[in-house]
Amino acid sequence: MRWFIPLFLSIFALMHLYTYTRIVKPAIKGKGLRLVVAFLFILGFFSPFIWRYADARLDQSVAYFTALIGLLWMGFLLYFSLSGLFFDLYRAFVFISKRFFNINPLPTPSAKTSLALILFLSLSLSAYSYYETLNLKVERFVIETDKLPKDVSHIKILHISDLHLGPLMGMDKVGLVLEVYKREKPHMVLSTGDLVDGNMQNKAYLADALSKMDPPLGKYAVLGNHEYYRGIDQAIAFTERAGFRLLRGGVVYLKDYNISIVGIDDDECRFFKACNGTLSDKELLQKTKRESFVIYLKHKPRLETGAEKLFDLMLSGHTHGGVYYPIGRFILTRLFIGDRGLHKLGSSYIYISKGVGTGGPPMRLFSPPDVAVIDLVSRRR
Repeated sequence: MRWFIPLFLSIFALMHLYTYTRIVKPAIKGKGLRLVVAFLFILGFFSPFIWRYADARLDQSVAYFTALIGLLWMGFLLYFSLSGLFFDLYRAFVFISKRFFNINPLPTPSAKTSLALILFLSLSLSAYSYYETLNLKVERFVIETDKLPKDVSHIKILHISDLHLGPLMGMDKVGLVLEVYKREKPHMVLSTGDLVDGNMQNKAYLADALSKMDPPLGKYAVLGNHEYYRGIDQAIAFTERAGFRLLRGGVVYLKDYNISIVGIDDDECRFFKACNGTLSDKELLQKTKRESFVIYLKHKPRLETGAEKLFDLMLSGHTHGGVYYPIGRFILTRLFIGDRGLHKLGSSYIYISKGVGTGGPPMRLFSPPDVAVIDLVSRRR
């Protein structure tokens, strides 16, 4: 957190500078129009502050509008910068081939043609990425175990993560989750953080909608990093109003099903001095009944060495599946256990959700949102 904001603002500023230079120099000649565009770019740079302020202080319709414009701009800017850099590298390759090797391998488009191609590519990627956020996938897995009681043949779990409810993500995302819940009729619902990502004081209706999920074995949740950014107290109040039991360094044992559910605070709590219980995977997991089927809820898919021996199934989120393929996947697979999907470590399973919502621009590239339906099946069937 300490380094993220300065790094983000530096990269965001460079993207604005690069995009402004790329657009203005070849396409805009009039001084007055250049000043107007420069002012709009300055507004674009400050857009994260503008919509966060609107979310905290102004009407929710204003917050939604400013967040939508600001975050769509942010996503477009990313695609424009990456597309522009690709064309610049291409032009540099052609120049070096001609200058030093007397080779003319490929044609070099003019500056205006390059700009038109970059704009087309950026807008196309932005439109497709926005469309992809609207299509929730249901991932399905079957995990066999000999730890369920003899009279329990299977347990169905609905795993949700990263709804990021706030100024932009709202009833549309909640509605998608409720549709899956009604169709699948799970025995329990588990949430692995970033349920909220904004001012929730006027969002009780979202919590009330989520509370309609009433599975027989209950709903359990942990906190993600974004709950701390937006105010931990209101995040906790919202989560509990939605009917979830928050596990903050705690263990719940479902005796009739021999299932232990363990939850830990996200490590971002250190920065806000708001941790509850241990942040050690092994220390917490050692509190469980090892003969039970242990489900470990943790927002970020990281583990202490050896902790994988202390649970049967770990559920995580945070990564959003890399968000922007392939760059996001390349980075996140080096920071975490993985960025998406089901992983096996020894005899234990780890599932990393791509999430339901988005924590930044409402865009995804080859990383569609998902929820998971996991069937725990007894081997003694």
